[in-house]
Amino acid sequence: MFDLNDARSIQNNAWDRLDFESPEPEEPEHELDSPENVELFRRLMGYYQQELDRQADNRIQQAIDEDFYDHIQWSEQDAQALRERGQAPLVYNVIAQAVNWIIGAEKRGRSDFRVLPRTKEDAKPAEKKAQLLKYLSDVNRTSFHRSRAFEDAVKVGIGWVEDGVQDDDDGEPVYSRYESWRNMLWDSASTELDLSDARYVIRVKWIDEDVAKALFPDRAEVISQAAAEMSNLSYDLQYGDEVMDQHEVEIDSYEGRALTVVNRRRVRMIEMWFRRPERVDRIVAGPHAGEIYDPENPAHQAAAGQGVVASRMMMRMYCAVMTTAGLCYLGPSPYRHNRFPFTPIWGYRRGRDGMPYGVIRGLRDIQEDINKRASKALYILSTNKVIMDEGAVRDIEEFRREWARPDAVVEKVPGKQLIPNAERDLAAAHLELMSRNISMIQSVSGVTDELLGRTTNATSGRAIEARQLQGSLTTAKLFDNLRFAVQTQGEKQLSLIEQYFTEEKQFRITNDRGTPEYITVNTGLPEDDITRTKADFVISEGEWRASMRQAQAEQLLEMLTRMPPQIAITLLDLVVEMMDVPNRDELVSRIRKINGQRDPDAGEPTPEEIQAMQAQQQQAAMQQALIEAELQAKLAKAGVDQARAAQIAAQVAKENISTQSAALDAAIKTIVAPPAVPVADGLLREAGFVSRTEQAQQAAIAAQNQMLAERAAQAQAMQQAAQEQQSGMVPDGAMPNDAGAPA
Repeated sequence: MFDLNDARSIQNNAWDRLDFESPEPEEPEHELDSPENVELFRRLMGYYQQELDRQADNRIQQAIDEDFYDHIQWSEQDAQALRERGQAPLVYNVIAQAVNWIIGAEKRGRSDFRVLPRTKEDAKPAEKKAQLLKYLSDVNRTSFHRSRAFEDAVKVGIGWVEDGVQDDDDGEPVYSRYESWRNMLWDSASTELDLSDARYVIRVKWIDEDVAKALFPDRAEVISQAAAEMSNLSYDLQYGDEVMDQHEVEIDSYEGRALTVVNRRRVRMIEMWFRRPERVDRIVAGPHAGEIYDPENPAHQAAAGQGVVASRMMMRMYCAVMTTAGLCYLGPSPYRHNRFPFTPIWGYRRGRDGMPYGVIRGLRDIQEDINKRASKALYILSTNKVIMDEGAVRDIEEFRREWARPDAVVEKVPGKQLIPNAERDLAAAHLELMSRNISMIQSVSGVTDELLGRTTNATSGRAIEARQLQGSLTTAKLFDNLRFAVQTQGEKQLSLIEQYFTEEKQFRITNDRGTPEYITVNTGLPEDDITRTKADFVISEGEWRASMRQAQAEQLLEMLTRMPPQIAITLLDLVVEMMDVPNRDELVSRIRKINGQRDPDAGEPTPEEIQAMQAQQQQAAMQQALIEAELQAKLAKAGVDQARAAQIAAQVAKENISTQSAALDAAIKTIVAPPAVPVADGLLREAGFVSRTEQAQQAAIAAQNQMLAERAAQAQAMQQAAQEQQSGMVPDGAMPNDAGAPA
């Protein structure tokens, strides 16, 4: 036997005491299988599964919200109970009307936008960028994709749109499209509406195995390992949830009539955009400040030559595409804006954890009660319930059969009580509560009968407008969140065209009348170079307040009718600009041409506008000179010397300035208090004031009277001459005042 009491191990690790050298670790066949990337893959999958757990309960509630809109409002247990007692699970979907009104309001009032330059020199390129964005919005059907995302926001609390870049052979390089909320997860610790403080955003897609291998041919082995046959998805459901995989499970459970069984292998692809701290070269000044330095960008090269590029620490965006078995792609974001390509449109957010919910969440309980009240009332009205004393009828089964007949005749035992159709009056109570629940849905959702165009107890126009305004304010948060999302998405789209539209391109846009206009960018001229400069995307305010703007326009029109014509004509362009009429811009442009006004939102005046203003100034100067010359002539004729004439002219100019100042004050007061205008006019007339218009009218009347008097004098002279000729006082051929009398 061996005594191990005094024994001592020299090596603490048993593997170190083995008498052979440890083998060198093998180099991975693919760089994505390196220890660093394997560790990154595990961390990203941890983020993914963590968000599945955090958002699981709310995602189930979101799916139920969507089912309520799709008329699936009974649980399977309650529906089965109704079928067992001979009733159909009827659905009275009141929620859908409220949701449809909100969705329709967005479709009817889609927004417009502008692109504003950052410097005066960038005005022309900014105009070209705005036209290019409108063209891309048409070809990409951006408004329709955004409307689908807004529908999700109204129903379940969040919708998603994606903006990215694709190959030129697939269409335009910059695309915009809708993404289902079921496929999306995000950093639940984020609080900002644009996810600017989020670490990651995740999209999950099920695709066929052969398609995945075609996209990532060098990772075919990893894809095959993760692929699951459609007939056996259970092992892969741990990497998803019921909401995400519901459509896939429905496809798997479908039993068709195909004679040949095809095992369609599918794989779950997980796309994660994430930020991680990294030191990079960034532009720290100038119009491109904040962008990561790109040595192939001429504008960035110029910035580097000016010494405005420096090394900075930043949260850089990366993209990883993976299966449940490993990474398929990893690299930095190709987009210069360094943002997530996905833009959320929020409905409402829960205060305790930031989870989203839509309009339906607060109406579900009321909607369930409506269905159950209606079901109970229908059951009471369609059944014959009887309360009777024991022994009131001789044969209970015969009584049941006879009582079920519409012409039943029942013979009861004398002295026994039998109450037919007991509790029938409860049906009216259930229907009354049902009606109140319907009104409650309108009150909670804000979509009232006034907004739906129904007849209500509001008789006056002001009462109807007040209730419509109240309903609009109830849903204002949804549209404000939509406006913020459009602003965020537009900034990304603008950055993408500034980055990827580098070659010469011609495209077509149409105006409000449908007339095509062909625009060319990047021809080599500075005014159409859209990659050299930076601009800002701005949402048009007017499109989001159409009803309020129309009401204000009507008020201004009523005010113009009370103003003096010379003031009303100067405000006419602003009133027309607020109207929702076809060819509004053309109407405003023509009014301003007549009035000699410029567009207040226009930039620097064009050469044509400068020439027109100079001609107008020259004409005004000539007219002033003629007035002064006429005044000098009249004064000279009256015997007034030159000094006195200058003094009178100065006094006239001073009075004109004073009159103009008083007129301006009167215009302002007129706008503030229109009812005071007629009173002020009456006071001026009593004081003997005569306006210029009245002076012109009096002068015209005096000139007309003078002309009539001259014609009367001439006629009288001719008549007198004829009489003298007849009496022989004037020889033949001679006329009185022959030299100077008018003919």
